[in-house]
Amino acid sequence: MSWFVRFAALGVVGLHLVAGWLPEESAWSVWPYTVLPLPVAFGAAFGVLLLTITPVNDTVRRLGRSLWDRLPAKSRPRRWFALVALLSGCLFWLLRIRHLGWGDAAFIVKALEYTGEDRPIWTIYNWQSPLTIFLHARLWLLLNPVLDIGVDALYAITSVLSGIAFVYVLLHLADQLGRDTLEKWLIFGMVTTTGAMQLFFGYVENYTIMSAGLMLTLYLSVRCLRGPLNLAWPSTALAMTNAFHPSTIVMWPAMFFMAWWKAREQRGAEEARLRIWGALVAPPLVVFIALALFMTLGGHGITALLSNDRPGGADGIPFVPLDEVKTPWQHYTMFSLAHLLDWANEHFLISPFGFFLLAYGLIAGARRASSIASLYRDPWERGTLGFLIIASAAYLAWTFVWNPDYGGRKDWDLFAPSAFVYTLLASYAWTRQATVSSNELQDKVALARHALLLMAASGLHSGAWIYSNTLPR
Repeated sequence: MSWFVRFAALGVVGLHLVAGWLPEESAWSVWPYTVLPLPVAFGAAFGVLLLTITPVNDTVRRLGRSLWDRLPAKSRPRRWFALVALLSGCLFWLLRIRHLGWGDAAFIVKALEYTGEDRPIWTIYNWQSPLTIFLHARLWLLLNPVLDIGVDALYAITSVLSGIAFVYVLLHLADQLGRDTLEKWLIFGMVTTTGAMQLFFGYVENYTIMSAGLMLTLYLSVRCLRGPLNLAWPSTALAMTNAFHPSTIVMWPAMFFMAWWKAREQRGAEEARLRIWGALVAPPLVVFIALALFMTLGGHGITALLSNDRPGGADGIPFVPLDEVKTPWQHYTMFSLAHLLDWANEHFLISPFGFFLLAYGLIAGARRASSIASLYRDPWERGTLGFLIIASAAYLAWTFVWNPDYGGRKDWDLFAPSAFVYTLLASYAWTRQATVSSNELQDKVALARHALLLMAASGLHSGAWIYSNTLPR
């Protein structure tokens, strides 16, 4: 595993260093590295490469451990969680995006700022992201006359606030999944160094609040699997997240798995099983009925969902075509090289080591299939693993078959939240499968070395991507 991780880190760093010699259209996931000044680009890469040297890696880890040991009040983690989340909010704002070049950002700003008498109703009520559009439209109409604030600035503020909530909840989730300090920081660090974190750096689009809702759903789901928390809580959280953006509907197969897992524990208790299934089904039904009524009262009801606001973007065709491109909003067929290349770039951009760790998990799991129960000793751990596997598989399948109207790079944000799910799975599985030998101390030291190296390499990638968006286009 040691050489495997070093090879992966070297490959990622090397790919960034040669990005300028690669065709931009074929390597757009690493192209942001070319905007860095050469001394910074090579200096940062060299710093990461030094961590492949064991004595250097150990020295850096000892310094980090020394700082950690000096921190006061670690017995009250919630205070530290809040402080870390607030400090991250400062970083999100200072390095916020400075252009409207991705997704529908420019279109959203132009549409929501229009206040003429013929203002279309869909600029307030819109089924493609119902509560997100409504919230921003109403806030802007309320605040702009007083504060003279632009729609882009309002979206930037909600992006940063969503990021603060995301980090705070993620810290609690890592605290639940990690068995010790190392594992908790590994899970937190691998998720927060993904390129998908760009969504919280003042990002102007409709995927920020729903990403915070997605993380809350994951946290409540783990709590539900681990203890007596009622299934209605994660079900309600996901239903509300769906109302902010319907792409999160792909999480429901995992929710049904969780209900089945909880129900199977109630052997011989038919009434308890019925309550579990009711807790799963009732919240989304209530939320959808309330949302439909809300949209109907706003003059943009179910008929709009089936016509102008139908899924599938501009051409109303939701999936990548199998064999023929028929509209200007389709760019390639399902199994063409162009689609596969775009899909690979997308996932490398949003999580440079997500697929690598998933592959390691599959290989390690296959080699140790006979001892899988020992890897996940408690029933809640096996339930958590199954839940995250189904959620990740559903998200990855969706990112492959759904057609991005603007193409992979400009619609990178549509698929970005998937990285939070499968990177969480990869990190969680890594903590379990990397510590199964007879020498637990040696395993932990190796895990710490590998974690530091991969988080540094992932941070190098995501840092360049975030910095590139602080520059005007």
